[in-house]
Amino acid sequence: MRMSHSAVLLTLGLLIGIADQARAQTYGNRLGVQRGGRTTFEPQGAGVLFDALDPAVRRWYIPQELYNEYRWQQWEYSNYARQHYQRYVDTALEGDYFYDFFGNFVGRGWLIYNNDQRQPLQKGNQLFKDDRFRSWFSNVVIASDAKGQYHYALTIANGLRTTLTPMTFSKPDFDGVQFDIATDKYMLTALYSRLSESGGASTFAEGINRTNNTSLMGGRTTVQIGDFTTLGFTFVNAHQSNTLTEGFGGNPLTGELTVDQKAEAIAWIEVLLSDDSPADNEGGAAFFPAGSDIVITYLDGTQVRGKEIGFEPIIEGGFPQEGFISADGNEQIRLRYDFNRSDYLLTAPQDKTQIRKVQFDLVLGNDYKVQVTSNRQTGRNEDPVFLLMARAEGNVKDNTNLRVVSFEYGLPTATSIFGFTAEFNDIKGFNFYGEFDNSRVYRKYPYPSNDQGNTDHNTSSGTSNKPSANAWMANLSKVAYPFFLFGEVFHMDPDYATTVYVAEQDGFIDYSSGYFENGDPGNIERFLVDFVEDNDDQDRIPDWGRNDALVTDPAVFPGWDENNDFIPDYNQNDNGRVINLIPDYEEPFLRQHVERPEFLYGIDANNNTWIDRFENDNHPDFPYQRDHRGFNVYVGAHLAPQLRLTVGHLRDELITSDQRNYTYYGMLTLDIDHARWGRLRVMEITKSIKDDIADDLLQWNNRNTLRDDRNVEVIDPMLGRDTWYNGFFIGHTYKPIADLTIKNLLKYDLWHQRLDDAARASFGLDPNEFFFGFVNKAEYLREIGTLRLMPRWKSEFRRQTYDLFSRLGRKELTEIFGLIAEVPFLRSTTFASGVEYVLFRDLDDDINNFQSFISATQISNVAEYQGYVLTTQVGMKFDVRDFQDPGLKTRTITEGFITVYAGLGI
Repeated sequence: MRMSHSAVLLTLGLLIGIADQARAQTYGNRLGVQRGGRTTFEPQGAGVLFDALDPAVRRWYIPQELYNEYRWQQWEYSNYARQHYQRYVDTALEGDYFYDFFGNFVGRGWLIYNNDQRQPLQKGNQLFKDDRFRSWFSNVVIASDAKGQYHYALTIANGLRTTLTPMTFSKPDFDGVQFDIATDKYMLTALYSRLSESGGASTFAEGINRTNNTSLMGGRTTVQIGDFTTLGFTFVNAHQSNTLTEGFGGNPLTGELTVDQKAEAIAWIEVLLSDDSPADNEGGAAFFPAGSDIVITYLDGTQVRGKEIGFEPIIEGGFPQEGFISADGNEQIRLRYDFNRSDYLLTAPQDKTQIRKVQFDLVLGNDYKVQVTSNRQTGRNEDPVFLLMARAEGNVKDNTNLRVVSFEYGLPTATSIFGFTAEFNDIKGFNFYGEFDNSRVYRKYPYPSNDQGNTDHNTSSGTSNKPSANAWMANLSKVAYPFFLFGEVFHMDPDYATTVYVAEQDGFIDYSSGYFENGDPGNIERFLVDFVEDNDDQDRIPDWGRNDALVTDPAVFPGWDENNDFIPDYNQNDNGRVINLIPDYEEPFLRQHVERPEFLYGIDANNNTWIDRFENDNHPDFPYQRDHRGFNVYVGAHLAPQLRLTVGHLRDELITSDQRNYTYYGMLTLDIDHARWGRLRVMEITKSIKDDIADDLLQWNNRNTLRDDRNVEVIDPMLGRDTWYNGFFIGHTYKPIADLTIKNLLKYDLWHQRLDDAARASFGLDPNEFFFGFVNKAEYLREIGTLRLMPRWKSEFRRQTYDLFSRLGRKELTEIFGLIAEVPFLRSTTFASGVEYVLFRDLDDDINNFQSFISATQISNVAEYQGYVLTTQVGMKFDVRDFQDPGLKTRTITEGFITVYAGLGI
């Protein structure tokens, strides 16, 4: 009886527990599971509801979200007379459930960003960016945490400004992921981006899924040693990959061939030999066929030499010499190795599809340049593209540099850079920064295989005696007032690489988007990415189009945007919306306050007549250009607080050519701002120059417009081949009385050629090349009640044998007299009228003389309207120009306008 009683109690307890469990199960897993005081929400699958164990034919509907949120049941009659219908609340019903890698419930919401790679798998690299990444987070999401001295941040962005070092990685709009750690002593940065279709602001709903990818990874770590020393280590790598390979197959840092590159065997390889300094027309590449050969290695390890089996190249071009063939000037030697020719097919032990490695041993001398291509190294139209393999150092012309240049052929698969830096601050007054970097461009030889996951491809880089390239620099400075010194030494190998090709979806790579034979970039750079961006104007947009550039800067004008409005300072009223073709220094009324860029002064270290800080080119923004080595050192003293003297010496050489820039220089600067006598600025610089290095530029012409135009090529006039140079500038601003401003400036640049007459004639140089100009102007403001009168005068004289864009000589004088009157009336309206009289004299040819009379009238209204500040302007302008040339009639230009601007009152 006691046992029966116990059984009854046990049965009741079980039933009660089961009933409680059934009631709890109506919540599903919404309450989570308690483990050690922590609630988790990992997936647990579906449960069994005892209430559903009913053998009825009627369908059982399990209560789900509508019941839990609104107590709505499937069979219940709906009547909203007393309790009105409540619409679905989107915030409760939108979003998805997400779980992490270990099954933990992350939350309910939206997937913003996801990039994962699974191998081996077709289209195994998946990249997704939701449109909310752009609209909600403005293209930047950051996860961060900190405790004490420890800080970290994970940043995902598509316009991230990030720099590791100036010679390894620097981009204004990096599209990828950056992870940073910082402590009191250590700092660490890691970078990642899928360069091939990096997503931009958002992707399609299914994401961008690829098999063939180009990925970038890199990082930098620094350690603080003591109070003065910081050591840093940098690594950057970009490589090709395909997700059909095994996850741990091969070395990912050397890259992998794409699916397209593995589809077909190499049928022929062509080597191009040329003169690395063609301008001198002598001492070009010297090729010795007798000592040169090709070495072929097959998949089974068999190795043969071309001469052993009678497999020789077809040689085209060149000049036969005693024992060798030369390519001087623009002549070229082509060596074509065709694996479909009979001399290979009949004697080779195996077919071309079984070739694993091809090595060339070329005996070369003099000033050679070696480039190579094949039927698998082409552009979009299947035209072969030559890539640089080796160059001679210097400009040897007597074969004293005779050597065997050995290299293995392959398609580029990766670019890798490793480097370190050292920085010392204020050690006995000295500051030091040094950086050394080593780059490698890896290549792999393709052969067809049924196994797309095969990673057994021969890997090589550079040549046998130079598999990598180096770049290094060191800067040292000290200030011990009144004295100071600065020294810099640098070496940039010509083949130092910070560029990688980017694969298309199918694995095809267009090599024609790279650098062509002359070293200049191609017009279409779609398949290239630079680690160090070309961004001379240091804005948010790269100057040169690359695969990862979201936008390319159409207008680049370094130093000409001092007010940071992204409009050139010499054409402020051209903004892309309003087109203006006249630069401000020539436009009526505006030219009073703007001088020509020829009147700018400063340091021109490369002697191309352009001030260095205004230069723009199409090269990555390294501190020093590739193919250059040398040093620069200067010392100086402050002779007075406003007076400084500097003397120094620059030695800059091209590594691959016998060209150099040797300059001795001295500079004196004075800047005095006196309360009574105004501001006086003086710069005197003198240089002894021997510079035959051409520094061509891409500059913004001030007659361009922001809407349609681009930079124009400017050729270095090479005025400093053997030259004494003197540059002088003086500027004075003076206000003798209130509201009267007088400005005077003078600039004189003289290039005195020390070459003899014959040498000067060969280069098209005059004994003296110069620019001489001065500007005098005055402006006075007179207020009579509400009337403002501004009489003004400006005189400009120029005499020159060159300007910034040409070698055109000029000798001209321009006198400008003007008056502007302004008077406000009513509450927010201003009437303005102005006149200018221009007298232009060409002192070399009177036929170009003219006089011009300009008058303009304008009514301006500034008023608030619907929350905006509207500026409405109505006016007319007349320009009557009378020419001294009897063949030209008097010309009248009229302009009328009605313009409305809406702003926020800023």
